[in-house]
Amino acid sequence: VAARKKPTIVRELAPEWLDWVVENLLAGASPPDVRRTLEGNGVPPARARAAVADLTRPTVLRTLRRARQTRMQYATIARLGAALRHAAPKAVERVDDVQADAFFSRYFAGNTPVVITGRVRRWRAMGLWSPAYLRRELGRVRVRYVEGREREVDFDMKTPQLTKTTTLGAYATKVERARPGNDLYLVAQNRNMDLPAMQPLWDDVEVPVDLVDPSRAKGAVAFWFGPGGTVTPLHHDTCNILFCQVYGQKRLVLVPPQETFLLRGARSMYAALDPENPDLQRFPEWSTASVFEVVLDPGDALFIPVGWWHQVRSLSVSINLAFANFRAPNSFDWYRPGDFV
Repeated sequence: VAARKKPTIVRELAPEWLDWVVENLLAGASPPDVRRTLEGNGVPPARARAAVADLTRPTVLRTLRRARQTRMQYATIARLGAALRHAAPKAVERVDDVQADAFFSRYFAGNTPVVITGRVRRWRAMGLWSPAYLRRELGRVRVRYVEGREREVDFDMKTPQLTKTTTLGAYATKVERARPGNDLYLVAQNRNMDLPAMQPLWDDVEVPVDLVDPSRAKGAVAFWFGPGGTVTPLHHDTCNILFCQVYGQKRLVLVPPQETFLLRGARSMYAALDPENPDLQRFPEWSTASVFEVVLDPGDALFIPVGWWHQVRSLSVSINLAFANFRAPNSFDWYRPGDFV
């Protein structure tokens, strides 16, 4: 039996060795050969015999075979999806506009990103929204924002703990005076668009009513506002999102869900890989993965499909509005493959 990895064993069978034993038994290695390999690598003979005996009981082995079969079936399906993605264009499609039927059939149901360039450009907000405008028109509105992100490794996961309250006017001044960085941000989780006092902003927006349902806006429309340099780490969402760039620029890195190597080390919806500094020893697949980069200018709207990994970096002071209240069913909270890693 040729072991692929042989971790050091001192007193008991380590989880890594347990995985190795199961893998080799299911591949057809004989129990005596597996036991001898364990003993040859420092596993006490009694422990090696007991482990192999437990794992070769008919009921256990049958269950393990079924689990392996299911795993291989789904891995093969994912491999096909990844291979087909590699044959697709290497850039996110950009269109001036798209009819609702085509949007939902091609992009929403097709789980395919697209940049729509013509809709947001018609908004009144395009000529108005800026830090100065928000301070002047809604300066007294009390809003929630996040501060202290740079001192936390898992800053995005700790948004509730880092959330503070101030007036929108004071926050806008903070943004204007802030150096480029990731410490300060008004994010979706702050739920500021649900505040009645923020309703005047809707007068500046031409809601895409053929795509989204205005009656379901509460809790489904997010307002983002922060300085240049803010980063949202590589993650996926459990719903589709229409991410609209109103002011400033943002760069997004997107990766389709078929690139399942990103589940390695993932925590719930957050990947362990940093696209700006990828660890190619841990993630060698990154060098050949389907990776898309999009720079959003004012007036662009990016459709981010559910399940797609994406990292977001502000290239300047930015203001965004994001819609998740689509007219098609858009709740996929069960899609959390990182929970099973």
